[in-house]
Amino acid sequence: MGNKRLKALQRRWKAESFLYCGLLTLAGSVLLTGLLHAGAGWPLWVGWPVAAALGVAVLWRSRYWRMSVTDIARYLDRRLPELQESCWLLLRDPAEMGLLERLQAGRVAEKLERVAAPDPLRRKVGLAAGALLLTVLSSVGVGVLTGHQAAARVSAAVLRERREPAVPGIRAVHIHITPPAYTGRPMREQAEFSLRVEEGAVLRWELETGAAVDTVEFVFNDSSRIQLQAANAGRTVWRFTEKATRSGFYQVRVGGRLSPLYQLEVQADEPPQVVIEVPGPYTVVDYGEPTVIPLKVRLKDDYGITDASVVATISSGKEEAVKFRQQEMRWNEVFAGDRAAYSLSKLLDLGALGLKPGDELYFYCRAKDSRGQEGRTETYIISLTDTAQLMSLEGMAMSTDVKPEFFRSERQIIIETEQLLRQKDTMVVKPFRDKSNDLGIDQKLLRLRYGQFLGEEAEEGEPGAGGGPRDTTDFGAFGDATKILDVFTDKHDNAEDATYFEPRVKQQLKATLSEMWKAELQLRTYRPREALPFAYKALRLLKDLQQQSRAYVAKTGVKVTPLNPAKRLTGELGPIQAPAQEVLAGGRLSEEELLRMALAVLESRRIGPGDRVGPFRPGDRLVLQETGHQLGAAAVARPAEYLGAYEAFKKLLAGEAGVDVVVVEQAIRRLLPIAEATAAVQKGTADGGLGNLYFGDIGK
Repeated sequence: MGNKRLKALQRRWKAESFLYCGLLTLAGSVLLTGLLHAGAGWPLWVGWPVAAALGVAVLWRSRYWRMSVTDIARYLDRRLPELQESCWLLLRDPAEMGLLERLQAGRVAEKLERVAAPDPLRRKVGLAAGALLLTVLSSVGVGVLTGHQAAARVSAAVLRERREPAVPGIRAVHIHITPPAYTGRPMREQAEFSLRVEEGAVLRWELETGAAVDTVEFVFNDSSRIQLQAANAGRTVWRFTEKATRSGFYQVRVGGRLSPLYQLEVQADEPPQVVIEVPGPYTVVDYGEPTVIPLKVRLKDDYGITDASVVATISSGKEEAVKFRQQEMRWNEVFAGDRAAYSLSKLLDLGALGLKPGDELYFYCRAKDSRGQEGRTETYIISLTDTAQLMSLEGMAMSTDVKPEFFRSERQIIIETEQLLRQKDTMVVKPFRDKSNDLGIDQKLLRLRYGQFLGEEAEEGEPGAGGGPRDTTDFGAFGDATKILDVFTDKHDNAEDATYFEPRVKQQLKATLSEMWKAELQLRTYRPREALPFAYKALRLLKDLQQQSRAYVAKTGVKVTPLNPAKRLTGELGPIQAPAQEVLAGGRLSEEELLRMALAVLESRRIGPGDRVGPFRPGDRLVLQETGHQLGAAAVARPAEYLGAYEAFKKLLAGEAGVDVVVVEQAIRRLLPIAEATAAVQKGTADGGLGNLYFGDIGK
């Protein structure tokens, strides 16, 4: 009986294993077929060979359908402790077993019938079924999306044909577009009049008429007219070749019939875009900082980049002795014109370039495209700090200085630190550390003195330390409110307590205090060599603050129109005219005023809640005609955006029915400049308006 139970489990588990493999095969084949169909356009029948290949792979990798009764017995012995690892006895012949083995086999068979056998494949079958359901839903979603995209393409084609009706008398049109050689694009053809081409492309129209016609004419931008030449004796084939140089629109006239407006959008070839990501526009390399600066540049062009480099200029010396040296650095990249975007990186080794302390490196990055256009960045500056200049006292007496001794104190700390480093080899450890610690204390005191300018409180038990209020208990002056308020109030009328630093100066002072704190940390931990870079940077920031306090006024010459002595003191006021407001009839309104008047005219002549408008008055038509010039100019510059509105506007002026007035109004609103929001301030006179009342009474 136990052997039969094992064989039943074997049959059930094998069936579940085949079901598991089948579900996995279906899920994988549905997923792969959907991806190949949506991504590469493969037909759906590819799913059959994909399913067959996946099925073979899954069956070869799976081990469950190959399990034997012995494998099941071993599995049950591991999972069911009550079988006492004796399930293998059910597989032996009772005639070959001893008495105890037969008794144990009987007990195991009874327990196997009573207990619920585990099913290791039930969870796997559930997971495979979930995976199949998920892939089916995903494939359906992709199919729906693809169907929507196909429907959108069909709708776009239908709308395009609806927007571009056939020209009466023309049976077919073939337009050959030959892009310029620098674009690298092949020649193409299309059978639609609306064009979107590259700048400099050669366009060749070939029109076929249903019958012989006398003339075929192109009208560009409502201004220029070009007669086409017949290409055959029957005057049914007409050709015209033109080079695309600027955007606009055109119409085709066959005999006396004129086509709608067709757009001619020319895509201009822009110069390459060059962007420096690292470093910043102005970089200062302080004492002790690495002199190898990373340079990261991003290049982008419409078609392709053929050349790029870094142009560097090294400035050395000062005043009249300044010298410049220029050199061009190449990238480790081959620019063949076949790529439109690059991400380049380079290391600028200032030492290898020959920069010394006090020198500056000016550089910019340039790139050329396949057309020969060049794009470049702004000039970036990298400056090496001149420690000798920082340590000099030149200019201290001539400049406006907040606290001159503060600058000399930081300089003195640097001098003593360098002297300590020179004497390090001749000093024992303890005096060396004591001197370094003393310099750290000096740096701390200097930092606290500068901190007073930013309102920082004292440290280590000084008055005001810890951020809490001072003890104001004075039993001799009990009830004196003046002394109590003197502690807790700010005296803004006191020049010493007032805030007289700009936010930019405060920010630089905070940066200076940060560098002083870092230098103090290194000095107090007996590392004076590591403290020097921070001390030099703090000194440089202080020198910058010193220079910012100077004010320079450039001398400029003023050129005025020479006066005519013959007209002076003549008293002739004839040429002076009173100001008058210009109107449309006598002068010219601004373009913005005309556009707003046109919107008002369209709104006032609208009939009912729909989009129909009534007949225009002569004055209204004059305003709309002036507005039409602006709308036509916008259609020439950006046909894709304004051509439809301009065509509707022309039909509106012609009195045609069914014109979409909303499209015209939206286009006119887009032409209006965007108003900047400004705060309206009501200004009044100092006398409260009494002067206006007085002079108004006199005028009466």
